[in-house]
Amino acid sequence: MVLRTPSKEKKTQSFKSGKQRRAEIVARRRKGNPAVEWIDPLLNKDNWPKGAVAANLEALGRNNTYGLLPNYYVDKPFKCRDCGIEEVWRATQQKWYYEVAKGRIEATAARCKSCRRKERERKEKARAASLPGLLAKRMRPQS
Repeated sequence: MVLRTPSKEKKTQSFKSGKQRRAEIVARRRKGNPAVEWIDPLLNKDNWPKGAVAANLEALGRNNTYGLLPNYYVDKPFKCRDCGIEEVWRATQQKWYYEVAKGRIEATAARCKSCRRKERERKEKARAASLPGLLAKRMRPQS
């Protein structure tokens, strides 16, 4: 019968959070093969369609979306909601709409330029017609 004597080295069990374990795993993976580097194929401009315009991801921010943000914009055909004419929403127009005007990333063009102008004029006339009534209502004494 062999008696085992406890070793002098005392093993201490360390408890780690999930975040710490993930950090260790990532560090181990990076250490495993540092020569291999993953390259995103979408960032490689050779794979982009012809006429694509690069997106500025910093200008897009998170843009209230859970989906992926575009790396580039391409011309998109659409049919006007009012007159039915076929139009193309240019990549440069999309870039302005999403990055400068801060439009929703899911939004697309719906009206051609002339129909947008007509719709804007219609709304201005409606506001002008209702404005005197709104002012009169506000000027009435409270009872």
